[in-house]
Amino acid sequence: MCKVIVPLNAFNRNEVLEKDQASFISKIKTAGAYGVEIRRELFPEGSPNLSSIKEELEKFPLFTVYSTPVEIWLEDGSINLENLQKIFHEAKEMGASWIKVSLGHFNNNISDGRLLKEFLEKESAIQLLVENDQTKYGGSIRSFQSFFESVIKNDIPIKMTFDIGNWYYSGESVHEAIAPLKSHVMYLHLKHVENQDGHLITLPLPADESAEWRKMVGQFPQGLNRALEIPIHTMEELSYYINLVESEREFAGK
Repeated sequence: MCKVIVPLNAFNRNEVLEKDQASFISKIKTAGAYGVEIRRELFPEGSPNLSSIKEELEKFPLFTVYSTPVEIWLEDGSINLENLQKIFHEAKEMGASWIKVSLGHFNNNISDGRLLKEFLEKESAIQLLVENDQTKYGGSIRSFQSFFESVIKNDIPIKMTFDIGNWYYSGESVHEAIAPLKSHVMYLHLKHVENQDGHLITLPLPADESAEWRKMVGQFPQGLNRALEIPIHTMEELSYYINLVESEREFAGK
């Protein structure tokens, strides 16, 4: 059975900003989730209140992922070391096990994988994951292939978050992305994306047996943690989708 992680951006943004992310931790635990994904963009302006999150996680233990909009590689192809140091410090304060970032502007001729390796070897207590985002440069199959060639060459301790919905937003084919990247994937973000009147929107996961998200998930190893990055309106809905994704029966015949 897989394990389900709930990102805080699954809930209404205004409600999360008003109530604080820490207030959702007990509810996510009660709904039966394995973990929670704290979102840096959902902290109020100013210094994030990491102590309240840590206190709630001590009362309601959940595997914790810290998702940030930080890009590993700056526009000139150099490493974004200052911001990486900052988010690792924040992750330690709240007790996160994984940090999720974006690729950024990786350039095989400029970007020095050895510097990333040196940094991550000093921060080995936390696993860094790089996600395909919704930008053209950070959601490019070719860029990720090139980056992971550097990862293998330099033996960099980094894995991938594969967001099945973001490929639509970046204009790439999710089906073409799976084969060359799946060996690097540690974490799946589940979305259901549809084009409605020329606009891409993220919707709840369809339950039917032939749903596209099932076909995609079926191409990855069974044990990967999976995030429900879909609109959630009630805790009853959350429990339903956790059960839907956890169920081994739902993935029979993969």
